[in-house]
Amino acid sequence: MNDRGKIKLLFVIHRLDVGGAEKSFVSLLNSLPEEQFDITVKAQKTNGIFRQYIPDGVKVSELPADYICMAERISNVNFWRHASLRTVWLKAMCIIGCHLRGKESKSRMSHEQYYNEFWKKHMSDVKERFDVAVSYMDCTNYFVIDHVNAARKILWCHNDYNKLDYNAAYDTYYYNKADKICTISQTCLNSLLFNFPSMTDKFDVVENISSKKMILAQSYSLDEMRSSEDGFFADERFKILSIGRLSEQKGFDMAVDAASILKGRGVRFCWYILGIGFSQKDLDEQVKRNDVSDVVKFIGVRSNPYPYMRMSDMFVMSSRYEGKSIALDEAKILCKPIVSTNYPTVGDALTDGVNGMIVDMSAMALADGIWSLYNDERKRQRLSDNLSEENCDNADMVVNKFLDLVK
Repeated sequence: MNDRGKIKLLFVIHRLDVGGAEKSFVSLLNSLPEEQFDITVKAQKTNGIFRQYIPDGVKVSELPADYICMAERISNVNFWRHASLRTVWLKAMCIIGCHLRGKESKSRMSHEQYYNEFWKKHMSDVKERFDVAVSYMDCTNYFVIDHVNAARKILWCHNDYNKLDYNAAYDTYYYNKADKICTISQTCLNSLLFNFPSMTDKFDVVENISSKKMILAQSYSLDEMRSSEDGFFADERFKILSIGRLSEQKGFDMAVDAASILKGRGVRFCWYILGIGFSQKDLDEQVKRNDVSDVVKFIGVRSNPYPYMRMSDMFVMSSRYEGKSIALDEAKILCKPIVSTNYPTVGDALTDGVNGMIVDMSAMALADGIWSLYNDERKRQRLSDNLSEENCDNADMVVNKFLDLVK
């Protein structure tokens, strides 16, 4: 503890940019009792879209340059901002080694685990000592165990472990070193128990935080929407909204194909997708190939997506897998008719036909589900009414659970 009796708490996260876990993290920071904690946040990238929402009393700094150079792509400007001759050489050796390693090496370590194993002996430690250190993202778990000095260490797994490219044998060492490993849903917990059956007592569920009061208040703030010039505010067509990182996991390639099917059926709509990511170029090319640039709009990120969600006619999840989608929880809070693919953990959030529609994981199934709700206003209203009676606000429960973990 510091000299005022506060618990010295460190959070390590990869970045403060767009993402459900990042949004949940910032919501958690704003919900913790500041009189009980002296909080430090260390991140790979500190100037993301959520930086402005970090509470004033929280100290924010970058992770060591060694870590940043390991984690960033060599083509990324953030790599070169922190690079030295030594880290350039290490990165080159790691890239070559990862490319050349054989089947035996790949069976023992995933790509990310190989990078960690190669770099950890070259990595700088965090010099300050903490009472509790929390790795809030899967990708920072190794760093917290190997390079942070803390009396207690808590790790996070934000996805279904079976869907991650990790080797459980390798992670067993790190999980054994942790005091607790948190995940975000019962399905994710079951996945961890399956892979690490001897660690039952170490696992706990702490959901992503969703504050109904905050979401409802921000959903009526239209300044960012009106100034964005993305066309959403004035669009009188049936508006579909999706939110997520532009990656293979989120299934937006299926969404583009589904939009093409709906356009072919004569539906008067526009599908707005909030997010950025490495798949942007491929998705833009797919939009052009499918001739749907008039009905599919990738409009980037917004610090306040809630007006878009409130003013949309339908929310669609096209994911291939999720841990526990915070965007889906937010759509439920705003009582949106929801169509979702049947990814493994969707049952933790939706009951088909009660508070949403769950469809098979294909473009055609997505299109059919959207088509069904589009043509049935009474069914859309029934789903919204059911959501209005559901308690989707978990802020107090999550904060209390977290306080129990760190005290």
